[in-house]
Amino acid sequence: MERELHAAQRMQGALLRPVPGDDFGIDISARILSAREVCGDLYDFLRYGPTRLGFGLGDVSGKGSAAALYGAVAIGILRSLAPRKLLPGELLAELNRLICERRIEGRFMTFCFATWRKPTRKLRVASAGQTQPFLYRGGRCEQLKLTGFPFGIYDDVTYEEWSMILDPGDIIVFHSDGLSEAPDPDGNLFGVQRLARLIETHAALKSGELADRLLAEVQEFTRGGAVTDDRTLVVMKVL
Repeated sequence: MERELHAAQRMQGALLRPVPGDDFGIDISARILSAREVCGDLYDFLRYGPTRLGFGLGDVSGKGSAAALYGAVAIGILRSLAPRKLLPGELLAELNRLICERRIEGRFMTFCFATWRKPTRKLRVASAGQTQPFLYRGGRCEQLKLTGFPFGIYDDVTYEEWSMILDPGDIIVFHSDGLSEAPDPDGNLFGVQRLARLIETHAALKSGELADRLLAEVQEFTRGGAVTDDRTLVVMKVL
């Protein structure tokens, strides 16, 4: 069983795409820390062209191998949609429809997806019940107020889309609730406000350094306690 789990871990790692090396006018990084051998969190990158990138982060209900398999199916469906170059709201609606065709009782998935266009510096983002992403700009960090049902519950769902022109130095942070809900030994949660303040404090760092700092601060808060929920980040910084 242990050998099989390690093999599944390697296969899941191979499914996660490396961060694109193309010049999209952004510095972008992703991190994932699993609570078990295999992970119910996921992230992915979709190249929409030489100057346009799509990226997303998801969290499957539950943990372990069942959640990992559900996530692998979702990644496969997501990549099958990539040639259509759908905007975030359209992509989430179609992804939900296809996942609902394979509905599994008691399972659902939250997801947040964005597209970035280099020439216009325009970010579009929509959420299917995922933890609200952070936006840092002008020295302040706040959560975007996005709404949307998770995948796999209702068949016919539309998703609200938010868009904004970003400036150099602006940062968008997608994160799973494994960070904000990480507990210390007394049961206190790390919380979204603490994450926001850390992003403000360390906004000058590169995207990968910022992601590592956030994960390190969460782990320090838990005083080295066991990771009880997957912790995943996608950090994008405009150059």
